[in-house]
Amino acid sequence: MRAVAFDCFGTLLRITEPTNPWRPLLAEARRQPGARMLDPRREPILTIEEFAAACGVPFRPKWRDDLDREIASIAVMPDALPVLSSLRAAGFRLALASNLATAYVEPALALLGDSIDTDCLSCDPEILAVKPEPAFFSALQRKIVLPAAEILMVGDSLASDVEGAKAASMAALHLVSGETSPRPGQIRHLADVPQFLGLNQPGSS
Repeated sequence: MRAVAFDCFGTLLRITEPTNPWRPLLAEARRQPGARMLDPRREPILTIEEFAAACGVPFRPKWRDDLDREIASIAVMPDALPVLSSLRAAGFRLALASNLATAYVEPALALLGDSIDTDCLSCDPEILAVKPEPAFFSALQRKIVLPAAEILMVGDSLASDVEGAKAASMAALHLVSGETSPRPGQIRHLADVPQFLGLNQPGSS
């Protein structure tokens, strides 16, 4: 392995006060005749107001308030930055690989700072694909500029992160923090990633 790609929410970052502003917006779209059911993770639309307009539904200020509160509650997982630093020091190329609505991109990247080398995000106009779609993982490989066999994907979603990566010939680790006895291919903590890669072991550099 020469690179590690991490999912965003539930893996490197967490939302401590989820408000799910997209859910009522899309529920409103389902009720509106002629409205469009768009996926906020797949659209390069900057604001929730513009997203509502693209769907064809009247905007409600509560959606903006809920989104602002959710974004303000984003926090870095306790062991995320030390793990990224350890992997960077060992020479691994690091990527953020996530299904994100555009509104979350800047806050997420700001919290991670220069801890990652590149990002592959579903809302990127050059990608517009979501995990586990093959197009997403093809884009991830292009972003990292390495063969799929040299990339490890780490995330908390079995379907999106693990199965999607494996279908693209990448290795994968499933982060299952609630498991007391992780099975092969599962880890309980991000700090287990360096150990999986042979770091922090006697005789390792």
